This record gives sequence, C-alpha cells and structure tokens, in this order.
Amino acid sequence: MKRTLLTLAAAAAAFPLFAAPGDEHLRQYAEGVPGDAAVEAASKLNVKVPVFAREWHIWTGVPYGDRPTVPRWTHWNGEKKFGRYDPATTIEQLRPGSSWRRNLNCAGYPLPGPYDPGRPGIIRWQLETARNAGIECMYLHLWPSLWDDGADLTPQPLFERALDIAAELGYPVAIHDEIAFRRPNITKAQLFENSVRRTALLVRRYGKHPGWYKTDGLPVYYFQNWNGWIKPPELERYFAEVEKQAGPVYWVYEGPDSEAAFRIPQIRAVLSHNNSWFLHTPPHGAGPHPWEKLDASMERAVKLARKHGKKFGMMVYTRFNNNFDRGNPGRGRIPAENGMFFVDSVRRTMKFKPDFYIFTQWNDFEESAFIEPGWDFDGFNGDPYRYCRIVAAMQGKTFRPAPLPPRAEVDPYIRHKLYGDTAPGDLGPVFARVRPQNGTLPLPWAEDGPVPAVLRVVQDNLARWTPGDAEYRGQKLRLANWSAPDADGTIEGGRELRFYAPGLANRTATPRWIGIRHSVPAGTKLTVNYRSVHENYRIDSRWERRSLNLDSGVTLPMADGSVFSWVPAWGDRFCGEEGDLLIRLSGKKGKSRIHEVIIWSPEMEEHSAAPSGAIPVPAGIDPARPFVAAAYDEAGNPGIPHLFAPTQEESE
Repeated sequence: MKRTLLTLAAAAAAFPLFAAPGDEHLRQYAEGVPGDAAVEAASKLNVKVPVFAREWHIWTGVPYGDRPTVPRWTHWNGEKKFGRYDPATTIEQLRPGSSWRRNLNCAGYPLPGPYDPGRPGIIRWQLETARNAGIECMYLHLWPSLWDDGADLTPQPLFERALDIAAELGYPVAIHDEIAFRRPNITKAQLFENSVRRTALLVRRYGKHPGWYKTDGLPVYYFQNWNGWIKPPELERYFAEVEKQAGPVYWVYEGPDSEAAFRIPQIRAVLSHNNSWFLHTPPHGAGPHPWEKLDASMERAVKLARKHGKKFGMMVYTRFNNNFDRGNPGRGRIPAENGMFFVDSVRRTMKFKPDFYIFTQWNDFEESAFIEPGWDFDGFNGDPYRYCRIVAAMQGKTFRPAPLPPRAEVDPYIRHKLYGDTAPGDLGPVFARVRPQNGTLPLPWAEDGPVPAVLRVVQDNLARWTPGDAEYRGQKLRLANWSAPDADGTIEGGRELRFYAPGLANRTATPRWIGIRHSVPAGTKLTVNYRSVHENYRIDSRWERRSLNLDSGVTLPMADGSVFSWVPAWGDRFCGEEGDLLIRLSGKKGKSRIHEVIIWSPEMEEHSAAPSGAIPVPAGIDPARPFVAAAYDEAGNPGIPHLFAPTQEESE
C-alpha cells in the first residue's frame, strides 16, 4: 500500500493534476513496450562513439495554418504505389474508418501528421526529440536552387530559422548539401564555379553561427559523391577555392573508396560503403543479405581512410521502403525485421571501429527509413518512438519523448488523437463517403474521432455558378467576364474565367471547399488560383501563386464523363473583387468545359439534424442538384464536408 502511494505521488509530481493537452500522450509513451527485443538487443551494443543522424528533410509543404512555409502539399502528395498515383486515395480524404489518418505517400505516418518543416515548434520538437535519443547532431538537408544557376542554397528562411532554434537549444546542426541530385539536366548547380560560389557564400555568412555544428572549431559541411558529380582533381580545387573565400571548413565526404579522393588533405572525415548497397544487388533488399561481400568493401574503405589519416564514419540505414514513392515491384525494400536489421547492422560494423556513426534517415517518410517518431511503420509495435529508443539504447541511454509541438502547427486531422481533447480549428467529426439510398443518408462514423453534435445539409445556400446563370440575382459567386465562355461553359487557349465572391468576403477559421465540375481533354489541365493570405511563394527558385491542387482532393467521376473535383481552399481571403477565383488552362489548352462551380463555407446553415447511423435526406433538398453534408462537434468544428452530386457514378 505504501509503495502504491509513493508511486502515485511520483506520477502526480511528473504530471500535474490539471494536465495540459498532450500530457496524456507523453504519459502513455513515457516508456517503451515492455520486452521490446530490438531495444533490449541494442542495449548490449555499448556504442561509445558519437552518433549523428542524416536526412533531416525540410522539403515538405502543407497548406494548412495561418503562415505555411510552402502553402501546398509538397512531398505529401497522396497515396502512390511504385510511383503511380491513385486518384481514389487523395490526401484530403481519410482512410476508411479513420478520423485522423490521411492517405500519404509513404509506408509510415509522422507522429504529428504531415507537417510544415518550417514551423518553429516542429523544428524545436524534432531537435529535442533527436537530442533525447542520444543523437550528437542532425545533418540538415539543403539543396541548390532549381531552374537557375544553382548558386544559392534553398530554402534560406527555413535554414536560418533552424540555425536560430538550434542555437537557442544549445544543440547545433550540421549541413548536408544535396548537390549530388542536382544533375546538369535539371540545373547548373554542379558547374565548378557555381558550386564554389554557393558553398563559399553559405560558409561565409553562417559559418560562425552558434547553431552550426563545429568540429575542431570548424563548421561541418557534408556531401556525397557516389555518382561522381565532381572528380578528385576538381574536388581538391573546390575545397581550396571555398576555403580561400570563406575560411577553413571541416569537410565530410561520402563516396566510393578512392585513393585519389581519400588522400585530399582538406577532407577531414569520410563515409563509404554501407548497408544500403543491399538495394542494388540480388536479392535487392530482401534477405538473406550478402553481408560477406559488404564486409569486404567496408574493410577496404576503412583501411584506405586510416592510411590517409581520415576520420572514418559508418553509415547505417535503419530499413528502407520506396515502394510508395518510386520503387519497382520486387525491389526497393529492406524489411525492418522487427527492428533487428538496424541493430544487427550496427553490431556487424562495430568490428571496424568507426570514429562515428551516421544513422539514416531522420524523417524521410518517402523512403520510410525514418527514425523520427511515427505511426504504423515497418517495425511498429505500438510504440511511435521505437527507433528513438533503439538509438538511445545502443549508447546505454534511456529515451524520453519531448514535449509535443504547439497545436496550431500540427495537422488539424490528428489533433484530437494527439492532444486528447478538442479545440477550435481542429477537424470535426467525420464519416466515410456514402451515396444516398432511398431518400436516406447512411452515416458510417469514425469511432476514434470527435463526437458529432449536429449534421448540416446545405444546397440553396451554397455559392454556385453555372454557364446558364446569366440573370443577376445578387449571387454569392459571380463571373466577371461573361464573354469568355461559350453558352455551355466551354473555354480554350488563353481564355480564363474570373470569379468574384462578394457573398463570401469574411473568411472562416476553417477552409472553404470548392467543387469544380469539368470536362478536360487529354494533355490539358485546369489551373485554379484563388485569393489568399499567402499569395506568392517560392518553390526552389521559382515563384508560384496560391492554387487548388485538384489532384489532392476528392475526385468524383460523373455519368456523362465529366469530373467533379472537390478541394479545400486553405487560407482563402476572398474580398468580393475579381481574382477571388481564377480558372485557366495549361498544357495543350484544348477545348474544356466548366459545367459548374460550387463553394461551401463552414458557417453555412440550411438543414440540421441530430447525428445518427442514418438520417432522411431533408425535405427541401432537391436530389437533382448538388448538395453538401458535414458534421460538427460541440466546439463548432466541421468535419470533412461531403459533396453529393446527382449523376455521380457508383465507381467513385
């Protein structure tokens, strides 16, 4: 009894009586799964050299939130398999039965959902999590800008934010330049003079920043050269020119074992052959793995590095799976083996006595070898922090989860699951897509989501435009250039449709959804821009404007061959003037027909019903016209609004 009281007192001290949102999550995952064989095996390794993590990717983008870095879905593009996109499983939908899990382009799922890597709270959470796992330093991936001479690294604002937060935490980061993947057919980044200029500018400007990791007092700069983008004579000249302009650098080089490269005096540390080689030789990632052949190449590289007085680092992949990105059937996957592939790989490399390790990949969800906490990955045993615990255990340390990121920086779809409560701005109750049946709407609710308080069905109060909508009646959505489309809504070439929405000038806290029913020939695409708080933004070195990604939302094939695209307009700022919504053609710009445009806004009300397993279609709803149904929770948060179109095919 006394022991129980002491335990309760200790728990109360660790977690206050009035816990903040997210504390229950931290309490639940404070410890790993009892008896985790991989963690237990890792704890016997006794790794005593520094452990780093590579491939801290900052290339993703999300459209949600008030200040998104890149306000569109980037690298979270919807479900693919072997590089082929499935339009029936889009990122704005949820997997059937789930209230939080989107269809992502990966075999795992990030702990906070798909995120914006430029949000300060996300950066802080990542760094604190890595530090708690015993990782000495994170290698941040930067890459030369595209579509120009590649003389700059990008994204610059995000890089500075990461440096500043790393300095605040006293946990500096190193640089991994992704120059190897900027081939001449993409950019001029690999030209010698551009590489020198880019690197020297970066080191000169940021090299003394306390957020940049130093070894021997020098900023650490790391890149790989497996594809031979730079030859050894040029490589030595590159180092000399950069240091002449910017001062000494601690160069970390990765590539094949090469006498000509490894003897270059400026190189301080090298990495070479590693277990990712299993992807490139039979049986192409599946076991049994040809360890003996890999051991021979690793031993050769170690001896060469020691011969030339270089520090030698051992790269180790945790596992791998790019089948949801660009893999091929039968290839592209190294199974996790319940976490033991990673542990065995480290154990086998310890005989080479490396000076340091680089574990990969920190958060590359496309290739699914991530260490960052996540859900339902290869090797998932119910513990989203499993690989962080394995990394810590290898070094004789115990991992503890870091505080969660701020709610506003986390995907609205996953907030209820992560923080254990509901707040304004979250995703409300959700039900799977259905078709009306005999005048009834069956509603299969997701069981693990917010509790539905009311269901709203809207038809007449939608903002709607059709080509036959010629007579002015004070509509909420209006076309400014009525001469552009033909009588049936057809446009071609450079013609455009310029809409304004005076009935929707006040933006709601949650996104409006826009439905566009269209018939577009092969080779032609719709470009749909809309007025927003973040009008222009940069993708590498190219300017883009806020737009609807029609592929990311719900696609409803219609019986007449047309398609209804149903997509949220994250961050819209309609003001009632031309340009609120702009529809243009791209590609071949062939004859295309816009049948109708619909806008739903969360504050719209028309018919309300108590939620249940099925409700009658409200009286007054015309089944021959589109209508929208959405559920709301007690906080007023809507779930995903469902568009019901009258001629919708059964194959949706």
